[in-house]
Amino acid sequence: MTGRSGERDTTCRAVGASLFVSGLLLALLILVGADLLWLVAMGDHVRATGALPDGVPFATAPSEGWPPVLVLAQLVLSVVHEAGLAGLLVWHYLLVLAALGLVALGARHRGATDLTAGLVVGVLLLGGIATFGVVRLQTFSLVPFAIVLILVRAQHDRPSRAMWWAPALVAIWGNLHGSVLLGVCVIGAYLLFSRLGHRLVETLLIGISTLGALFLNPAGWRTPHYYVGVLQNEAAAQKEGLWAAPSLTNPFDVLMIVAAVVLGGCALRRRLPAWEYVALAGLAIATVMATRNGVWLLLFLAAPAAYGLVRARSLERPPAGWPGVRPLGLLAVALAVCGGVLVQRAQVMSETDTALASDVREAAPGRVVLAPEPVVESLAVQGVQVWLANPLDAFGQEDQSAYLDFMSGRPGMARAVAGSEAVLVEVGTPAATEMAGTPGFDLTELSGSWLLYLRR
Repeated sequence: MTGRSGERDTTCRAVGASLFVSGLLLALLILVGADLLWLVAMGDHVRATGALPDGVPFATAPSEGWPPVLVLAQLVLSVVHEAGLAGLLVWHYLLVLAALGLVALGARHRGATDLTAGLVVGVLLLGGIATFGVVRLQTFSLVPFAIVLILVRAQHDRPSRAMWWAPALVAIWGNLHGSVLLGVCVIGAYLLFSRLGHRLVETLLIGISTLGALFLNPAGWRTPHYYVGVLQNEAAAQKEGLWAAPSLTNPFDVLMIVAAVVLGGCALRRRLPAWEYVALAGLAIATVMATRNGVWLLLFLAAPAAYGLVRARSLERPPAGWPGVRPLGLLAVALAVCGGVLVQRAQVMSETDTALASDVREAAPGRVVLAPEPVVESLAVQGVQVWLANPLDAFGQEDQSAYLDFMSGRPGMARAVAGSEAVLVEVGTPAATEMAGTPGFDLTELSGSWLLYLRR
């Protein structure tokens, strides 16, 4: 900070540079992962029929009775996908940058300088690159989680009726992504360990309203069944993919761990409020249990870490203000250029996905296809009937297990193969090796490195 006494520091060079570098890296690295396009397919179905389906309409494995909690997310992504794959990538790009910007804003208002906030944003980006660089359903939770952190920290400093925004935020967030449960836990930690002793009745009412807001979705009273299914799905039980614990053999996990240690060390240089220690402990335990939770730990640590880096003599300087129009305009132009690069990459990726789906439709018209993630979701969006895809928890445990066996090329994939009329595999994968010895199928080579086995 460089202003004279009484002035507000509006510099944003370091934060702006961090956001620009983040935008450039995202434009060059963003990929479409699993757990995304199935929502587009579901949203397309809802928009076309005007009704909620019973289960997953594009999959033949039994899924009846699955609670339709995320209809809003499905409709949003269906509309965004009208612009093609580029629409989804730009949507993710903007939400990630918005979340990083909110983190920087929260850090500045906590007392961090432009430099320390900018450094922390850089560390956050690198540590969470496995989340920030892949378009998934999880993207929906980035901005709401950042808003929750700003809200509860502001309320800890100056409690007010503004805390009543929490139930409204949870009601919207709960229709978008299941990580709303972690947001509710953070809100609960603040209510119980900061606010309860000062505003007992109001705090209890806010807490009850926040929990009740979780039920404000098309599933209604069946909402808990949805969350139990998500937490007990076979991928979580077998510690597969993002449900696996962090591993020192995975470079992205190592980046996350190093970032968490760096940010945690900086944050703990200053004493935190009691509720933040409680929330921090909960998020740390969640991260140890599943890699997918690491990004929320990093987001939580960012603001206190940036403040922890501020030297004691800087504490008497004026608080941060809003940057001027000119630097914000220059940053917007720079990020727009990066977005243009992203759109060009999206066109190439879209052409590849469309070509593969066309090949499958032509080679196996009207047949039920078994395919790996995330390709199976691309097929579903293109109108191909598949045996099973995300959302994994919508299906029975045996079918979930069989599909994961197919993904890994294990013998248990026989159940998945038996329920399909065509099997799509990639050359060199364990599933391709397993299919090579399966009787009753004819092999068709598709473009690229894909093989399609058709049942005789």
